[in-house]
Amino acid sequence: MMSKFNMAKPFEILKCTVILAVAVSSLACGSAAPPRPATGNENTVAAATKAAELSVRSRAIKDTFDVPIGRIDGTQFKLGDFKGKVLIVDFWATYCPPCVRQMPQLAKLYQKYHSSGLELVGLSGDEKSDQKKVEDFIKQAGAAYTIGFENEWVARAFLKGTEDETGTTPIPQLFVISRDGRVLEHQIGENQQIGLSNIEKIVEQELSINAASR
Repeated sequence: MMSKFNMAKPFEILKCTVILAVAVSSLACGSAAPPRPATGNENTVAAATKAAELSVRSRAIKDTFDVPIGRIDGTQFKLGDFKGKVLIVDFWATYCPPCVRQMPQLAKLYQKYHSSGLELVGLSGDEKSDQKKVEDFIKQAGAAYTIGFENEWVARAFLKGTEDETGTTPIPQLFVISRDGRVLEHQIGENQQIGLSNIEKIVEQELSINAASR
């Protein structure tokens, strides 16, 4: 198992992982650059950096789509089962207040777009001994989508490079994955002011692009 998740701190809500070295099988976090005068091309640089990070992460998770993941009911599934769908993957836990607040929003998002081609997978960092607690919370949140326990290989591929100074991985972390397996968005933590509006915007755009191409 990976080291226990921790909750993303408020100041990490809008934090993007900075990639200094791009490699197929490894991800690296970079330290923040020192202050410098604005040049006017910050948005372009930020967009390019984010695109590079998402591209690297896409390659990192590619081989995990055939890895069996245990559902809370004891059966198994694979992320590859959702090939051809727009997929949201949520790393969460019942002991994480931001995750708890966010799950009902995800449930509503799933209900709204599922018939249009959206799938959602929640991967819990709870111990399997806490299965009853997980099941009770899922019912309370109205989460009718696929829920499983986080898989070490899958979690490592998705989350590597997001560890804090203690080596612990913050949650919640959300990933929006395209129908062809590319990571479209990676969000760490929650934004209580805007909720999941950015995630919803990306989902809507992807679903509409694919609908128009048919």
